[in-house]
Amino acid sequence: AQARPRSQVAAAEGVAAAAALQSGAAVTSIVAMMAAELASAHAQERGCAHLLGCAKTAQADVAASGGLAAIANAMASHPETAAVQLAGARALEGACNGHEANVLELLASGVLSAVLGSLEASPSDAAFQEVGCRLIRNAAACNPKCQAKVAQLGGIRAALRALSSDLAAVDSGLRALRELAAYNASNQEEIVSRSGIQIVLRAMERHPESQSIQILACGVLRNLTATSAEHQDAVLSRGGVQAVMTAMEGHPDSAEVQQAGCWAMFCLCVHNPEIHAVLAGSGVVKLALVAMERHRSEAKLQEAGLWLIKELAKELVVTSTPLAMGSMQALLKAMDKHTFVSAVQTAADGALRALTTHDRTGWVKTACLGRVGRLGRSATRTALAVISE
Repeated sequence: AQARPRSQVAAAEGVAAAAALQSGAAVTSIVAMMAAELASAHAQERGCAHLLGCAKTAQADVAASGGLAAIANAMASHPETAAVQLAGARALEGACNGHEANVLELLASGVLSAVLGSLEASPSDAAFQEVGCRLIRNAAACNPKCQAKVAQLGGIRAALRALSSDLAAVDSGLRALRELAAYNASNQEEIVSRSGIQIVLRAMERHPESQSIQILACGVLRNLTATSAEHQDAVLSRGGVQAVMTAMEGHPDSAEVQQAGCWAMFCLCVHNPEIHAVLAGSGVVKLALVAMERHRSEAKLQEAGLWLIKELAKELVVTSTPLAMGSMQALLKAMDKHTFVSAVQTAADGALRALTTHDRTGWVKTACLGRVGRLGRSATRTALAVISE
């Protein structure tokens, strides 16, 4: 048989070596090397990088063989060495991303607490702040107990601090805040008490060109306000409505920005009649209708816009017939365009019922009857059922 070229042999050997490196035995070897050369910053940085490589295919091995502790020791032994801090944070993030058991060890062992301390000591290291916030977000996303624990250890403070850094760190910090605020009233209260609303709005103002920042910031505002009238009032009083409108106006071609803006406005006013009146006269509904028309094929945007219409239905019917008519047309188009998308149909049904409930002159029924001939069978049947009740 013909011998393979040396380049092919070398490549095969490299693949085999990489596979061996990612085994549990390799992790043990790396951990032993790091323990033996703890005083060497270069050795610790290199060891963390190797553990990150192992984590890509063998997360469980990294923790089971003492990898998390080795990373923590490396960071603790070289607190002034930025390269070690960054490599350690990256390795921890790789080992814990989507891995519940490793996240639990990260929290129980005090490793995350140590990382948060390092983040606080290095506020100007943007790359470290970015990776640290990714670690915070991954840990908080594990389960509600982890979410609460991360906040208790100082995760909210760290995420808010990152919002003063560069664009990548702000992005990562907003993702962490959005996760920490989700369905957790205690975390939401801490974010607000630490001037989180102002800090988030300032990030939107500092990075108007970034679609990602606008989307993520709207997500944070949404999670903070959905179940709290006090937080809704706080966002309103600090200019949150104008900030979201500016985001929507600045990115008309981005369905994701428009969707995020509609959801943020819905959550800002849901179950809050006083804010209903403010939003109805603010121009938000007009922006939503323009977005729904521009992005008719985007089901998620249609759903968000319809829930906003539903929430503001009374004000639209009473104070603004043109907007109410536009809202009626938008919901009928959405029903027809997304016949098989249950979320859109549910939102459209709710919006139509709300408009009908507050209509005292019968124009909703008239408008609906005037258009049903141009709708599909399913949308026609649904619309007629609602207005006939």
